[in-house]
Amino acid sequence: METTKSQMILLTVIFLMLLQSSCLQKKPNQKIDKNVLKPYPHIINMSEGFKNASQIKLSDIADSIDYIVLSKDKQELIGEISKIQFTNEYIYLRNSKSHFIMRFDITGRYLNSYGSIGRGPTEYLPGSPFTTTPNDDKLIIFKSTMDSYLTFHTNGDYLYSKNFPVSRTLFDSRSISDSTFLCTFIYVGSVMKDYILNSINCSAGIFDLNGNQVELIDHPLKNKEISESNIRNIVSMAPSITYFDNRIVLMPEGDTIYEIDSKSISKGYIADWGNIPHKKTNEELYLRGASSSNNASIWSLILETYDRTFFRVLRGNENYLFEYNKITGTTRSMKSDPYNFGFINDLDGGANIYPYYNNRAGDIWISSEDSYNFKEKHSQEFLNESIAVFPEMKEKLKTFVNNLKHDDNPVIEIVYLRKHPF
Repeated sequence: METTKSQMILLTVIFLMLLQSSCLQKKPNQKIDKNVLKPYPHIINMSEGFKNASQIKLSDIADSIDYIVLSKDKQELIGEISKIQFTNEYIYLRNSKSHFIMRFDITGRYLNSYGSIGRGPTEYLPGSPFTTTPNDDKLIIFKSTMDSYLTFHTNGDYLYSKNFPVSRTLFDSRSISDSTFLCTFIYVGSVMKDYILNSINCSAGIFDLNGNQVELIDHPLKNKEISESNIRNIVSMAPSITYFDNRIVLMPEGDTIYEIDSKSISKGYIADWGNIPHKKTNEELYLRGASSSNNASIWSLILETYDRTFFRVLRGNENYLFEYNKITGTTRSMKSDPYNFGFINDLDGGANIYPYYNNRAGDIWISSEDSYNFKEKHSQEFLNESIAVFPEMKEKLKTFVNNLKHDDNPVIEIVYLRKHPF
């Protein structure tokens, strides 16, 4: 049958509509050769990053975003969340109400808590570090300042305790295999002055299950002569911990970022500042009030994907989100509002987001937000004006906000990254 001119026009219109629709859908994975990635350690040109101002959007790396309210029926009051560990099925957190470590499923339903608060044989103090095992079959709680840890089945049943004689400056820990932990350490002279001088040893390290050292990252202040007055001014925060490809990405203070597996610690990234004034001496990095407020520094945690790496930079009163491309070796940055910091959330038009936690594969990012703040940030006026690549996601967000109450438990934001293309 001969196609008429009007039919040709109709077919062309339909084709263009389908083409436009496909462009708006989630970006397909393009097969690339893994060998095109530059080898570790990557050298990050910070000067290039400041000069290459860009918009860094969530849609460049992620497929979707979801929101849940923890314990929506409030059978458990959460309060402020001080730490989260996330698996593909469960959310583990430490809360400020009961100080218990708790487990929720991926919908936010409360499942159980672990142990009791106290100094007894099967108790732990508020703020104690905790970690899930790689197979998510156990939860381990390090008894703060007590040189031991407790082991629980994930359902909450107590299993056993074990001695772990490491420094009282232990801040956090992650199980990185069935036989090793990654531990990080903190040194704050104003509260540790009585014993900090002889305990400044490492920033982080791999330890076996009995607390024996496997490999350490020495602290720059180790074996340094420090006056008694300066000891009180020492503030050395513990390195931040994220995951990528089932290994740990570690960011201590300074210019080196580490990649850690169960057996080794290696340099992953080195910041090259060029002529940019930045914090580089021990006095600038670790002595409170010693450095100029205008000196730049990498701050907080590292988020790594298969082809990019993201981190925060502070320069004076200015806040930046940096992106390093692992294929091209190029760097760009986005100056950000410190009160709305993060990736531009153009997936559903929500507020900007910078996740603070992820799963071990590194392909799911999460963060938490007080329900009151979340609701205020996502006002009707804000959502009516924001831009969303996926309008249906925006409608879902609007419904979520409308159903959210100001006094609900915290909101968990879950970002799902695109899959590896190799």
